[in-house]
Amino acid sequence: MNKYGNVLLLKVPTCPFPEPSAQEDMRFNLLFAPTPSLALASLCSFVHKHDTFGYQLKAIDLNIEGYTEPGVPIDTSSYINLMENVIKDSDYGVLALSVMFIFTVKWVDLAVKLSKKYHPDAKIIIGGGYASVYPERALTDHDADYAVIGEGEAALMHILNKLNNHTDEIFEARFPFDGYAKKDASGKVTINERRHGFLKGEDLPPAGWHYMNIGSYFRKSGLKVLEIEGSRGCPYKCTYCTVHMCWGGNVRYRPVDSLIHEISEIRRQYGEVEVYLVDDNPTFSRSWITEFLNELIVHDLNRGVRFQNFSVKHLDEEIIDLLIKAGLKQLTIAVETASQEMQARINKRLNFDKVREIVGIAKSRKLYVEALWMLGFPKETLAQIGETLAFARELRANLNTISIVLPYPGTKLFEDAKSLGVLEFDDSDLSRFDYFHYNSFKSDEWNYEQLKQIAYDANIELNFINNPCLDTGDGADFILEREEYIMEKLSEHIIANIVMGYLHKQRDNLKACDRYYEHAAGLFKKKPVRDTFIKYLSWDYPVTRDFNTYLNARGIRL
Repeated sequence: MNKYGNVLLLKVPTCPFPEPSAQEDMRFNLLFAPTPSLALASLCSFVHKHDTFGYQLKAIDLNIEGYTEPGVPIDTSSYINLMENVIKDSDYGVLALSVMFIFTVKWVDLAVKLSKKYHPDAKIIIGGGYASVYPERALTDHDADYAVIGEGEAALMHILNKLNNHTDEIFEARFPFDGYAKKDASGKVTINERRHGFLKGEDLPPAGWHYMNIGSYFRKSGLKVLEIEGSRGCPYKCTYCTVHMCWGGNVRYRPVDSLIHEISEIRRQYGEVEVYLVDDNPTFSRSWITEFLNELIVHDLNRGVRFQNFSVKHLDEEIIDLLIKAGLKQLTIAVETASQEMQARINKRLNFDKVREIVGIAKSRKLYVEALWMLGFPKETLAQIGETLAFARELRANLNTISIVLPYPGTKLFEDAKSLGVLEFDDSDLSRFDYFHYNSFKSDEWNYEQLKQIAYDANIELNFINNPCLDTGDGADFILEREEYIMEKLSEHIIANIVMGYLHKQRDNLKACDRYYEHAAGLFKKKPVRDTFIKYLSWDYPVTRDFNTYLNARGIRL
């Protein structure tokens, strides 16, 4: 075997690098529950299909290696030792790093340094979102050899063949070699932009999950979720989005029969696994989504199929009914902002009446609705943020994900913010570009701490103490399951404990109610927890009124 024939594909952690000085913030103590990397599985499958050399592939997703046992949160600091052990103990001549987010550059730096220490002669390839935005920096900042820009399957195959002086004329004629950057011995970087477009849907084989330790992930996480993709690309150019950079603007679909076969094989090999369609806009093509959903139903595969993003522009009553027949339980829509001015600025331009219509149809079918919101766009006013929160209250979605805007490098939003002079920091320190820890924009009306508090208050109101699920029996089952999951990971979340107590009281399970209420009252003795949650007891909702009645009846003063 040529020394570059052994290939380790490694997914770096998608969480922030642990910093000893980081201050814990109860409001943003997030659940980290990763699922296996579809990127690694797809890369392995494609290389295997077109391999005329004889490569030995090994794929490790460090994210899922962090699980220890069901119900135990991942200690993200454990990834440091995990990464070192994996790199030290693996036999490879090529290390291919999959790097989804640019804020994970410190994980990339560690992986490259460890590889240089234990495998000094190995070649290093960096791909994913980071290399797509910063191909030159990926090579120079981390002493790597190749960077893959955007879609990675064909470029990786070409690079491996090139490293091994292997010629495959059929492959080269079918898939031209572009979309990559290379660093030569002198340190000079050459960037070869993508000129020949992207892979067609029929060129994408089913993901190769067997290359990863899927059984261990199922066992240690308690989860059974695997991702699939039916299409790549999005025609829309929302200013905050990077999809077009990686996948292009034309939507390319996999043949429906190939996708149905893949789901069947997943169920055959791994049992009742939940399959998660991660397409950015699955209903963009009415004919494709209709064929796919009908085939799911015909083949009795409409159990445990989840979908990711839906644009209300491509939803109607007929499509929603077909989605329900195909097993859809939860409809996720991205509204982002309820300000018409902001909608125009971010190039989304939703019709709010259409949003109301789609949410109404979904609720009438007893679908659970998740709405996605963003606060803090450049030049956004507090009044416009108020419009967004008012619309969220009007829609009364069962779940609301409320994010603070991040100007991701490479997006038009980032460039617009630079031209307006409102960026709080530049891209000299890429580790700051994560969604939960850093300010993004300067504003005359708000600062980052205010924005975080507004977002968290809305989260507590919309998702917990004024959640519409509390009003119905079926909804109570839904939110009860969600609260149990949250408390498995965040046992000190007082409001989740109070909601759990309230739900059990609604079911006349008074002992369970007292148990949760007692635990919640005890948590107020911890100052950081108290400081985060005490204000919400003054909010006048049935949930908080009942908990305050419990405290008064027992003479408990907080």
